[in-house]
Amino acid sequence: MQEGMEIIASRKTALLLGATGLVGGKLLDRLLEHGAYRTVVAPTRRPLNIRHDKLDNPVIKFEQLDRKPTMFRCQDIYIALGTTIKKAGSADAFRRVDYEYVVHAAALAQRQGANQCLVVSSAGANSESRFLYSRTKGEMEEAVSRLDFWAVHLFRPGVLLGDREELRLGEKVAAGLTRLVRQVSPDILGDYNPTEADLLARRMIEAAQTISPGVHFHGAAELLED
Repeated sequence: MQEGMEIIASRKTALLLGATGLVGGKLLDRLLEHGAYRTVVAPTRRPLNIRHDKLDNPVIKFEQLDRKPTMFRCQDIYIALGTTIKKAGSADAFRRVDYEYVVHAAALAQRQGANQCLVVSSAGANSESRFLYSRTKGEMEEAVSRLDFWAVHLFRPGVLLGDREELRLGEKVAAGLTRLVRQVSPDILGDYNPTEADLLARRMIEAAQTISPGVHFHGAAELLED
């Protein structure tokens, strides 16, 4: 870990990867309105339909991140990249997004002087899991944790709740079941509680303002309303 970190109030730059996703969209809205950040860099494959004085929205190809190293100059990098095997089309394509893009982007930001890395992972992340999804998330967490950031925050939400552009029937069914179980026994689900996407975004930004060094894990039980 880096020995120190300089924070200048209202002058930080946030880099956000995954701005078009469920959590990323919530993060973008909150980062643009947060007083700690003067600039929010949100690279996407296609231009965003948002205009804001703080927003810098470079159009990129995630396969070519190395071509724009200066884009990664920031104090805080937020990573909300993620897909499913079904949407990606294959196990290799899934791993490319959920492991390679995430770790590569984090490493680029660290080399450009970023202080903090905040990443959306998943409940059940475990590098030794026999399930590809959980294993990939666990391997990603371990790789990001080894980078020389002043602070790393890894968030492990349960089923994400919120409005998506695409229908994920499995997630809707799981969310309904977990809501029902939580009504019967609120504590039984623990770190597999469903997580509101907007609340997750808020918790991530709050964590970045705590100035707490080291590697931190935030489970779904921590990501509930007070």
